[in-house]
Amino acid sequence: MQQKIFPKVCTGVLIINNKNQILMAQSHKWHNLFSVPGGHLEWGETLEQCAKREAKEETNLDIDDLKLVSVQEAILSKEYYEPRHFIFFDYSCKLKSGTLKLNDELQNPQWLLPSEALKLNLNSFTRKFIEEFVKQTESQSK
Repeated sequence: MQQKIFPKVCTGVLIINNKNQILMAQSHKWHNLFSVPGGHLEWGETLEQCAKREAKEETNLDIDDLKLVSVQEAILSKEYYEPRHFIFFDYSCKLKSGTLKLNDELQNPQWLLPSEALKLNLNSFTRKFIEEFVKQTESQSK
């Protein structure tokens, strides 16, 4: 009997520093396109716990003040290195503490304003995430 494969629930985090810059990095899993830290939800973990754990594992940074920005689905995206079905819960968050040190999942870190980040070679899901963040931020400041 063939084993069923289910979608993977993941979180992504847009880490914002005290200069309102966001952390971007290239990911070999996304064919070296720029992305944000994030990863799979573990059994018994809340989405916010997952976001905090993944940020810490991938960047060595502690985050807080998480806000849900968007929910996206990626079904067999050619941008990802293998066939997967992801459901992304995308959070913005504030940098709380820590010294940036990437694990082997991310490379070439850059702190950029969101408008600058949108000029990078992004995977399409990260682009939609940042665009939605910018839209929400602009509407809150009006």
